[in-house]
Amino acid sequence: MKNLLVWFHVLSGSLAVAGMLVAWFSVKGGKWHRRGGKAYVFAMAGALVMATVIALLTRNLFLLLVGIFSAYLIFTGWRTARIRDGVASRFDQISALLMLGVAATMVGFGVWMLIGSNTLGVALIAFAVFGGGPAWEDWRRSSWPTGKQRIVLHLNRMGGGTIATLTAVFVVNVKTDPVFIAWLLPTIVVVPLLVYFSRRYSAVAATKR
Repeated sequence: MKNLLVWFHVLSGSLAVAGMLVAWFSVKGGKWHRRGGKAYVFAMAGALVMATVIALLTRNLFLLLVGIFSAYLIFTGWRTARIRDGVASRFDQISALLMLGVAATMVGFGVWMLIGSNTLGVALIAFAVFGGGPAWEDWRRSSWPTGKQRIVLHLNRMGGGTIATLTAVFVVNVKTDPVFIAWLLPTIVVVPLLVYFSRRYSAVAATKR
């Protein structure tokens, strides 16, 4: 059963990567951008469900925490794409609060791993910061941003989901020494791109006023 779940997880992850590439390299807001984004979200949802089941069956807390972290970024990226009026729901704040709890658990477990000489603890703590920061902002906010701020937030959150997707691909296919390099490399590469595109979009939006 575990092998079947892993097979479906890999298949869903591969479809998510394909959808991610379509969304990133198509006209933003266009038909193919929306289609690629939807394919990415649904495929990642399937991959994360499989990852959660596998983590529970194997009692792999590390995999479970990373899966929840990835799901939160993708969920909030999807929410910012759909909520144009900025109205936040109670479920949004509950999700943010749960993510804060998960982030705290990730820090504690990461420290425990480092004490045990497991360098993957570095990656887990980094992911805790990367997921806990946005969750803190979401928990404090009474509404989602609108206008260009909404698009920038959507870009950043879906970009975070992209990092999670690429990280999974790297960890499975690329061996590094120390191990945490494979976990952090997608973050190091994608974050500057997110900053670039966010600033570029903000500059374009400002010229259209």
